[in-house]
Amino acid sequence: MTANASKTASEQSRRPKHKIVYWFLVVMIAMALVPLGISAYKLIDIGREALVTSQQEVQLQVATSTARQLNAAVEGLRGQMARLAEGIAVLAKNPAGQAVPAGARPAGMGQGLIERFLGPDLLLLRYVPRAGAPLEARQTGFPTPRPVEAAIGAATRSALEGNAYVGNPVQVPVGDDATRAVLVVGVPVGDGRPAQGALIGLVDFATYWDPLVGGRRAAYIIYALDSGGVLFASQDDEGLLKRIDYRTFGVVQECRGNRGRSALTTEFSLVSDGRRTDYLASCDTTQQGWGIFVQLEKKQAYASVNQMIQTTLIWAGLATLLALVLAYLLASNVTRPIKTLVAGTEAFARGELDHRVVVRSRNELGTLAEMFNTMAQEIQGYIQRLAAAAQQNNELFMGTIKALAEAIDEKDPYTRGHSERVNRYAVLLAKQLGMTKKELREVHIASLFHDIGKIGIEDKILRKPAVLTDEEYTTMKAHPEKGAQMLSKIKAMKDIIPGMRFHHERWDGTGYPLKLKAEQIPMAARIVSVADAFDAMTTNRPYQKAMSFDKAIARLFELSDRAFDRRVVTAFAESYKAGAFKEPRHEQEEQ
Repeated sequence: MTANASKTASEQSRRPKHKIVYWFLVVMIAMALVPLGISAYKLIDIGREALVTSQQEVQLQVATSTARQLNAAVEGLRGQMARLAEGIAVLAKNPAGQAVPAGARPAGMGQGLIERFLGPDLLLLRYVPRAGAPLEARQTGFPTPRPVEAAIGAATRSALEGNAYVGNPVQVPVGDDATRAVLVVGVPVGDGRPAQGALIGLVDFATYWDPLVGGRRAAYIIYALDSGGVLFASQDDEGLLKRIDYRTFGVVQECRGNRGRSALTTEFSLVSDGRRTDYLASCDTTQQGWGIFVQLEKKQAYASVNQMIQTTLIWAGLATLLALVLAYLLASNVTRPIKTLVAGTEAFARGELDHRVVVRSRNELGTLAEMFNTMAQEIQGYIQRLAAAAQQNNELFMGTIKALAEAIDEKDPYTRGHSERVNRYAVLLAKQLGMTKKELREVHIASLFHDIGKIGIEDKILRKPAVLTDEEYTTMKAHPEKGAQMLSKIKAMKDIIPGMRFHHERWDGTGYPLKLKAEQIPMAARIVSVADAFDAMTTNRPYQKAMSFDKAIARLFELSDRAFDRRVVTAFAESYKAGAFKEPRHEQEEQ
């Protein structure tokens, strides 16, 4: 078999035999059922609108019929009072048909007659002649508090002027936190103006209200407001009118704004206990200016639609369950290999370069898995080669650094091995301070390179066995800046330079090259400073003999807060006490 034929056969073997698109075609066919659901939703929505319209018409009929029946009831009461007034007017004349003189009581008029006129539907009946003492009869136990007397007074004045009077119902207390509405009606006695007297009647408004609304649908909230907007009668099983100020109701505001010119229907919302409720409402007005309001929660109007929705949801639930089963089977077939691929990718990302995936699907996902494994194999090879090259470069880099450090130390016989020891102390100290891996590397390199600037210092100064002159010391102090300039041309040294450049700065700000103070000094430089000073104290120099480690650490503490950061010195001392490093003679004894 030729190479081309072999390649063609390999490509054909990788070609999927069962395309995922076929499975998704099945899903798309199932999704074609969605328009049916949308149609059902639209039909339900239309049905809701029709129900709302129908419900508003019914509520308006309730409000209108209640207002008309109240008009008829009030007219009936006024007619009844007018007939009683005619009888009293006849009795108020003498047998000759002449009016009884002022201050004289007619022969037929008396307390007994008024009490006979007081029927079971009247709570109080009072005859007030223009002149003379009034006559009154009332039901046993019926009080007349101040608001009632005020209403009776208004009715009396109107009737004495010859005008019939029907006032707003008055609330009368009947128990603890309970009241009942009383309607005051006044009619003139006699045909003249002013009238010869006034007949006042009080009736319990419930005798008219309860028969009108008692048999209505329980879900309705029906209530009446007088011409001043005061609630005087209601059917409210939910207690809504007690919980929320009815004057805030949208229907009340619209109806009162309409001033009773016509009946109306509306919708409004209320928020109670953090829950929003929508209402359908209607209102109409009586001849006396009383507003009759009928409202119902909107969801109550949807009762039949809700039933239809529940039935639809049951069947939709069964259809959804079936769809879920099919979807699960489809999803499992698709997502199982995808999950395997994802797990393989995550393992590869974690560094498990030898991880491979096993997908037995004979579709695009199976092909993708094979390609993933091929790609992973190739990437693993690249990464391994890169890692080996990086390790080699790092070893070369670190070897070069150490060689440079040793070359610097070799220029001065007194500092031979100095950079390596400072490096050792600085790295141990950085670990004791809990520095990150990146920070440890920066301290490691900065401590090796901390004296690299001495390459630019003359040997006669470096090798001078005596104390340096001021001029020589000034030249020597330039080595941190010289080193920084040398390394600044290498981008990789950007984060390492501060630890090398500022290791001669002092905590009190008297160091060099920039006289940085306290926290202005980089932490790497503070560490290298302590390590450098410690090695200088514990090795022989032309100007001093080596100290013991204990004395050197004590001296570091003495210089803390002046030359060094006390926290760094403390960490260095703790590292020494923990045995991280020991004096050379102790190390030799242990060996």
